[in-house]
Amino acid sequence: MRSLQDIFSKEYLMQLEKLSFSLRQRLSVDGYSGGRKSHGKGSSLEFSDFREYIIGDDLRRVDWNSYGRFGKLYIKLFMEEKQAEINIFLDCSKSMDKDEKFLQAKAVASSLAYISLCSGDRVNLFLWNESLTMEKRGTNQKSSFIELLTVLDKAECGGGSDILRASLLSGKLGRGVSIVISDFFSEAPLEEALRVLQGKKQQVCFVQVLSLDEEKPTAGQAVRLVDSETGEACDLAMNLTVLGAYERALKEHRGALAELCYRSGSVFYFMNERTPLFPAIREILN
Repeated sequence: MRSLQDIFSKEYLMQLEKLSFSLRQRLSVDGYSGGRKSHGKGSSLEFSDFREYIIGDDLRRVDWNSYGRFGKLYIKLFMEEKQAEINIFLDCSKSMDKDEKFLQAKAVASSLAYISLCSGDRVNLFLWNESLTMEKRGTNQKSSFIELLTVLDKAECGGGSDILRASLLSGKLGRGVSIVISDFFSEAPLEEALRVLQGKKQQVCFVQVLSLDEEKPTAGQAVRLVDSETGEACDLAMNLTVLGAYERALKEHRGALAELCYRSGSVFYFMNERTPLFPAIREILN
């Protein structure tokens, strides 16, 4: 079985380094020095540090002396720079444990974490099912990515799914972005969970990841559908009528998620386990 180590090649990491988050809200004046400009007042001309150039940065802030010495582009950071907080919530419930669906979800989480670290931001990782099962806060160095990748690679699925409880137990979050990665096959009140996160000054992004069978079941066979979280079972003949009803139900489910995000000013993106990873990450960040 493939692991995250197989996905995160040197070539893929170099691709990710070309991307950066675009925060859709202003950062507050309190925070940590880092790679994002705050709209709060401060000592804007007081030099603080350097970071590597990312496509889209202001070329006027490139330190050309460093380029002459090291052959790489670096950006000058000043005391007004603030570190965004990127909170990644990964669904580890039993329903995620299907084919390579969970691996894809972990790869999305890892990719977004790496981009954030390259951007000078702070990453908080939350693994959840019926409750929070693990949290790793305060990763803010690119050199710590392998440790974060190892934690995600070892994550396992089990139990039910309750994003509302997970969001409540996540505690105080700094103003920033919260990405929730899940299949969203749960009766937990998503609107309340979203409201909780927004109350913590978060720009929220829902990323739905499904298996191929969940997105497009195969016709012509009798199957027993078992809810992996409750154990409830249902026998079905996968004929055209059933498949049509399933397709409509999935479309309505996604439509409801998209509508919820639209009304709240949040973002919704969906994919399956075989969706090409880099284009998906690029679209999530747009």
